[in-house]
Amino acid sequence: MNDVNITQWAHRRITHCSMLYLTYYYTFRTLSRIITPSHFGNSLRSLSSKVCTAKSQDLHSGPQFQLVSTTVNNDTAFPLSEFLASRQNHPEVVNEQTHVSFNFDNSKSQQKVYPDVVAGIVKFSYNSVNFYAYKATWSTTKNSFYFYGLVFEGSDDRVGRELASEVYRWGNNLKEEIWVFEGGWWSKNKMLYQAVKTASWDDVVLKDEFKEGLKRDAETFFASKEVYNSLGITWKRGILLLGPPGNGKTESIKALLNELEYPALYVKSFTTNFGPEHGVRTIFDRARKHSPCILVLEDLDAMVTEKVRSFFLNELDGLAQNDGILTIATTNHPERIDDAILNRPSRFDVKYDFSLPDFELRKAFATKWIRKVQALGGRAANGEGVILRRSLDEVAQDVAEKTDGWSFAFLKELFISFLLRLAHDSSLRKTNKTTATPDISAESVLLKQIEQLASQIIRLQGTKTTKEEEDEDGRWCPPPIESRAVD
Repeated sequence: MNDVNITQWAHRRITHCSMLYLTYYYTFRTLSRIITPSHFGNSLRSLSSKVCTAKSQDLHSGPQFQLVSTTVNNDTAFPLSEFLASRQNHPEVVNEQTHVSFNFDNSKSQQKVYPDVVAGIVKFSYNSVNFYAYKATWSTTKNSFYFYGLVFEGSDDRVGRELASEVYRWGNNLKEEIWVFEGGWWSKNKMLYQAVKTASWDDVVLKDEFKEGLKRDAETFFASKEVYNSLGITWKRGILLLGPPGNGKTESIKALLNELEYPALYVKSFTTNFGPEHGVRTIFDRARKHSPCILVLEDLDAMVTEKVRSFFLNELDGLAQNDGILTIATTNHPERIDDAILNRPSRFDVKYDFSLPDFELRKAFATKWIRKVQALGGRAANGEGVILRRSLDEVAQDVAEKTDGWSFAFLKELFISFLLRLAHDSSLRKTNKTTATPDISAESVLLKQIEQLASQIIRLQGTKTTKEEEDEDGRWCPPPIESRAVD
């Protein structure tokens, strides 16, 4: 639709509610030119006083119509369609006046296209009142905007305000979801929630005293509000998980969130279209509204750049009250974090070092995974099972001895590749392929996989940059920290 047709379309429908159709006009005009939010907002304000007394000569014939409108910059911030669907209320699209695009739902349970109103009208009933909902969308160079106008017949706007409030409340309530901040706004993530709910400390291979210390610090914080208040200090705390990647930081956080069951807010980055300072402010504002809660900041060293450092510190422990916020941050490179963040007690007063696993942890990890492989092996290897010629303890010890310097992530990769190799060889033998590995013991295959993976690690290490070499020569991290640091 070109700009001329858009203008003609808007004028043909101007006999409807004045404000709403000028909203369409301005919205569609943005296809050819940019309208700033202030320009658009001024237009809305100048017209809004006329709407409630406007007589409709077409759709809205009647004595008096009310308008309750809202504008958001995230389509999920005012989830009117989802709210109505949850009440088995399915709006009817007024097709003549509505522009609909079809999006594709790629989820496994759907795999189909669905209509999305870009600009137009739907009608529905709420609390025995008939509503027309007008939607318009437009974009500027930095953001997108979504306008909703709720039009209904009545002597005042009370029922419209009730509906808008209920939609906002419903949208802000988590329904088997976790709040995630990414791309400049908050969204609700079901997949992360499911990952948290399946996490267990039984799957985290760390020393028992290490895990107990981490759990105790988190649990004690939430149980100590009165203690903090009696001492006259803000009820907040920061825990920093540090160490090389692949050693259990993320898995520990998921297990902790599952066990504590407090609202969790997960932050992927501070980046927004309005700068990282806006992101930091938005993040901490949300945390304060949902307290007591757990605020998770992954890869803190990458988030807190020089540009945003001072702003982050002010939000973390400045004048604003952060009562009830437990901040848990992770970093693979603590040496890149400013000392004012890393070592000031009021910010991250407890630190846990997730260093490379020692011999005993590697053996425990190998034992757990060999048992898992034996349990899965019968299915993966077409019912043949996994045969060990030596005891499980002896095989696990062999693995631990040959994997010095390996992270848990590399150890996990070892056992996944081992299981896949068993399934592959079994399949080849079933089809009498001569390339199949001879029928040898499972531990021989496992030790061979260690050699192959180790050679890949060596090749990767040989291509490291100067910065990565400096990170590994002992300067990447502060002096070793015990399994639990003292406050």
